[in-house]
Amino acid sequence: RNEKNHTSCSTLNMGTSVTSLFFTLTALWNGVSTFEYQTIGMYGNANQTVTLQDAGYISWTTNNSNYDNGQDIRVFFQAPVGKRIILIFQDINIDSDQFCQFDKLVVYEGKETTDHFLVFPRLVCGTSHEDYVSTNNVITVRLMSDANNDGYFKIMYTVFAPLRNGPSCTSGECMCSNGRCINETLQG
Repeated sequence: RNEKNHTSCSTLNMGTSVTSLFFTLTALWNGVSTFEYQTIGMYGNANQTVTLQDAGYISWTTNNSNYDNGQDIRVFFQAPVGKRIILIFQDINIDSDQFCQFDKLVVYEGKETTDHFLVFPRLVCGTSHEDYVSTNNVITVRLMSDANNDGYFKIMYTVFAPLRNGPSCTSGECMCSNGRCINETLQG
């Protein structure tokens, strides 16, 4: 049995909501497993195309360690055709300055392979950042670090389908309150 999905009475406290407890126990009783999020490490995937599934995390390594000094690594993330990607910057600590001159994550639409861009990229540094929503199914995430401070980041991604010609999602999807369709196993 997967311990990550197991709930026992000893882990519950008085602060646990009855509704949450009911749905968790009902899901366990019926054999419904919770979704397991994969962590994709950028280190080791330089200049590779990584196919994204429904949801997961992007970090420097799969065990969320700090990135090294002097890095310049690109990873191309691809969702299925017709889908898009949202990045939620959950836990970041990237060398901060007003213009992200030192360490930074750079997010590009499409597969960026040169230093010349047609679309202004999204620069990410500091300790918080607004979500990023792609306009197509491929993005590039590039980590650039200087020779001084190291840092870390943990980005949650979700693959979604924008609504197409009507107010419903396809089979196996559910509609979020924002109108995006995600895999129904992610519904919480």
